[in-house]
Amino acid sequence: MNTHRQFYGLRMQGMALVTVLFILTIMTVSVSWLSEEVLLALRRTENIRDSEQSWQMLMGSEAWAVSVLARDGRESESDFLAESWNNLGQGVQIEHGTLTTVIEDMQGRFNLNNMIEESVVDFRPTGEEPDPRIWTQAFRRLLISLDLNPDLSNAVLDWMDPDQNVRGASGAEDADYLSLEPPYRTANRQFSNVSELLQIKGFDVKTVAVLAPYLVALPVSGVRININTAPAGVLRILGKELLSVGESERLISERPEEGYTLEEFLQHDMMSGEQDIASPLIAISSDYFVIRSSTEFGRARMKINSLVERKEDKTEVINRSPVL
Repeated sequence: MNTHRQFYGLRMQGMALVTVLFILTIMTVSVSWLSEEVLLALRRTENIRDSEQSWQMLMGSEAWAVSVLARDGRESESDFLAESWNNLGQGVQIEHGTLTTVIEDMQGRFNLNNMIEESVVDFRPTGEEPDPRIWTQAFRRLLISLDLNPDLSNAVLDWMDPDQNVRGASGAEDADYLSLEPPYRTANRQFSNVSELLQIKGFDVKTVAVLAPYLVALPVSGVRININTAPAGVLRILGKELLSVGESERLISERPEEGYTLEEFLQHDMMSGEQDIASPLIAISSDYFVIRSSTEFGRARMKINSLVERKEDKTEVINRSPVL
């Protein structure tokens, strides 16, 4: 009898111990789960904080750069690379992060939308009359300078014009694009972005990558090239015939610190005989700039490009594009 009671007692103690261990296991798992949830919640909060802080820093960078451009517009009638907007420093170190601001003159590039009016011109070369499409001819020279087919310009004009008339073998209208998978139509409008070229017949990633450093798609046409911020590759297209690499590099090396005047540039030895071609294409001041802002704060990394239009009475951001 005593042995039975002892066994029963030990059995009950064992069950109690198992119960206690079971409860401790549940508590341990629960605490672990709660700790993980708390850590995840803290991490989410930190990420949101870092992202919000990064965005505010980008907006501050943009506002500062806009003020620099506005002040420069009031103080100077020309734009050149030695000015303050092009020399903002290497970036700012702040607690837990960094901020970098760079301004680039977009009129140092060729504006694709300068050809929008010329896309409706029914020009068929005869060899007797000069081509009146000054921007289209400049774009063809740019293509040649980069060892690309100049007839790609036909597909670009077809992309912008409102009709369905194909310009030769290199052109393309809706019928060409509707047969693709997926099918689509020509834009029949100006470009919204240089990357839109990827949708046009004859252009691929490699071709667009070669062209992109020299192009921009501004929301207006008739935007002249700033000879004091344009690289040698753009200056090459300012003559009736393509300027040589040496000629364009000399134009750069002899460019005054405060830039050429229009007269100085047109009278330069390298522009001899090219004045009539270059005059309607060039300027020494700019209205369009891109502010490239990038920040690192905590775990957040952000970049944004802000297109700025500078007018006599206002300098403002007209487009923002996040950079992935």
